[in-house]
Amino acid sequence: MNKILTVGLSFLVPSAMAIAASPAHAFSLSGSLYNYEQDDTKVDYSLTQVGGGIQFDFRVDTSVNMADLRGLFLNINDESLLSGLSATAASNPFDDIDAANFYSIGSDDFRIDSGGTTDFGFGGGNGLNGGGKKASQYTMGFDIGQQGIANYDIQGTSFLLEHDSQDLSLDLFTESMFGVRLMSVGDNREGSSKLRGETSNEIIEPEPEPTSEPTPVPTVVPTPLPTPAPTPESREVPEPMALLGLVGIGATLKTLRRRHH
Repeated sequence: MNKILTVGLSFLVPSAMAIAASPAHAFSLSGSLYNYEQDDTKVDYSLTQVGGGIQFDFRVDTSVNMADLRGLFLNINDESLLSGLSATAASNPFDDIDAANFYSIGSDDFRIDSGGTTDFGFGGGNGLNGGGKKASQYTMGFDIGQQGIANYDIQGTSFLLEHDSQDLSLDLFTESMFGVRLMSVGDNREGSSKLRGETSNEIIEPEPEPTSEPTPVPTVVPTPLPTPAPTPESREVPEPMALLGLVGIGATLKTLRRRHH
């Protein structure tokens, strides 16, 4: 059975959000996240265990503000696994995001820095520089699309993270700092946002789906055969000629008795 970790990130200024478990997911987390630079924005993501890998789904919440998803920055709790990680594109899981606004990452879009950084050298403004000396550092970076929205205006992406020698589990990403770079923010598409937040350490397993009882097979009762009607007793009246014969025989017998006496 697939295990699923769902994390909804609300990047507002400042913000804290409790993420409720979704019926479509097997596991969920809650966390406190905030936007530390410029425009209000919100990004949601979910982590789903698929076989031995983890599928990451990211989407911009355009009801808060329109934005172009430009970069993703992640950490993993066991950094000894970094050298064996690879990321491949997953199919679009979002029904309301069309192909023009969904980005499928390629091999050049994923980079690792075991020392931690806020700039993986992607260029085009895709970095999380700023935030002071205590700004979080990240060991994995993803380049999404390009700077500007002439060729790309991305609101969603999905990828599968795998390791070359062992299975990945969801607890590798609990209490883990994630970051998102958004560009072309707002109605005028001139704003910018740098987002970061930490997942919680609580993985919530929802109640199991109810098991439906099998529909009992109805008992077939055979239809009884109809009971034949009883044959009525014969109550036929003798024919008139037969009656006359009987009367004659009776009279003869009577005469014979008299003579005998």
